[in-house]
Amino acid sequence: MRRILAIVMLLEVISISAAFAQGTAEQRNACKDDAYRFCPYDVPNPTKTEACLRKYIHSISPACRHQFHKR
Repeated sequence: MRRILAIVMLLEVISISAAFAQGTAEQRNACKDDAYRFCPYDVPNPTKTEACLRKYIHSISPACRHQFHKR
């Protein structure tokens, strides 16, 4: 069971890494935790993740919010 869980987690990390590939390293670092917290079902899709984070703009971390205001 633990082996299956480890494999699933590894695949998730790989897919999440690909999803965040469209943003800069700074954007990914600033918003990764917020994306997992507020938008876990949207994370594989960068467009949906961004839209979701915008819905929570007043709740996300200041560092992530700053990334949206930089655009």
